[in-house]
Amino acid sequence: AIETAENRFDALYIMDIETYDTDGILVASEDQVQSVRYTINNFRDRNINTSFGATYFPDVIMRDTVANTLRQVPPSVAVLGAYSQNDKLAYAWYAPAGFNRGALNFVSTTAVRLNYADRDFLYDNRINPITSFPGTGYVIFGQKTLQVGKSALDRVNVRRLVNEVKRVVSNIASTFLFEQNN
Repeated sequence: AIETAENRFDALYIMDIETYDTDGILVASEDQVQSVRYTINNFRDRNINTSFGATYFPDVIMRDTVANTLRQVPPSVAVLGAYSQNDKLAYAWYAPAGFNRGALNFVSTTAVRLNYADRDFLYDNRINPITSFPGTGYVIFGQKTLQVGKSALDRVNVRRLVNEVKRVVSNIASTFLFEQNN
């Protein structure tokens, strides 16, 4: 998926990462307790380096309106909703994070309650935390891409701006096909 996004040069892959429990075992059921440290260590070992992807942690608990029950789902499910809300309120080049454009009002809780150190450790390792603050509800509290090197492209809003510029320029350029080149 990352290779496809890079080749297209106009997409951002919202990647769900494998989560590991407190024993370092791949999480396969909701009964296992997800570990921030083991999840980060295993993600870091994958050596992913691209500005065309972003990832989030932890899983979220949302209401399944069809079955009228709570379900644990990967963070990408909630994040896509936040991206949509961001684009409705602002533009693609605004950060889909924080209390205004990264609010996840439809999330009941998360699989892991993150503390300050967890949030920093995740963010330092290019994983955007989903967390809550007293009286605010759940929010996306980061907008890093999966790019290792420090640059403007290690931010989701900048990558989405570049993607949007590429789309607009491509659409305009396609109208000049067979026109005089002067």
